Amino acid sequence: MHEPDHVADRYASLACGGDRPLWCRRGGKGCAVTRFLLVRHGETQWNREMRIQGQGDSSLTPTGIAQADAVARRLASSGANLLLASDLGRTLQTARPIAHATGLPVRTHAGLRERSFGIFEGLTADEIAAAHPAVHRQWRERDPDFVIPGGESMRQLGDRVSRTLAEIAASDAAQGAGIIIVVTHGGVLDAAYRIATGAALKAPRDWPLPNGGISELALDAGRLRVGNWGDVAHLADARDDHD
Repeated sequence: MHEPDHVADRYASLACGGDRPLWCRRGGKGCAVTRFLLVRHGETQWNREMRIQGQGDSSLTPTGIAQADAVARRLASSGANLLLASDLGRTLQTARPIAHATGLPVRTHAGLRERSFGIFEGLTADEIAAAHPAVHRQWRERDPDFVIPGGESMRQLGDRVSRTLAEIAASDAAQGAGIIIVVTHGGVLDAAYRIATGAALKAPRDWPLPNGGISELALDAGRLRVGNWGDVAHLADARDDHD
């Protein structure tokens, strides 16, 4: 029997007091409040071509570069104390202007990588359906425990994102860091939202994950809370005229 789809029950609902919960940061009394400013990387060539990227990679388009620059301008006065990014190329390309604007070095964490899509990576949905019809049908059923050959299941991704955010919050680097910028991927953002809200893994997504968007999570008293999500106000003019 599969466990319930509410990964929040296992990770985000841990209260302070008694034994130190997974989500509490070290030091001080009780749990410190931490704000995560989650940034999805700028648009890539594969985004534009509707190709599955996963843990493969594709460079930012001129629009994606403009989006990264706009995010950097927006976050320059955020008061962030720590800048983390997935170690994939598109997130590092997005993080560099943020580092320049904030004066913070980019620290990488492999746990922030996109979901591994295995044999689907580099393909469009039509190409996947043609090359792997049976696997494509299974994927479309949204079984949280279905592991894409060579990749990860939705549940494995959710577990990884939960562990990674907990590790970041409890790390030495995060001590005293009230605001942490995290440059990551759509799948990681989706998992983080589900963890914070308790949305089932199988449920269709009805929250935005825009390229260059900024989403806020607050870690307070051992619980994750969703703040402003998918903010793109800073992207109004972030398009290359020749793109």
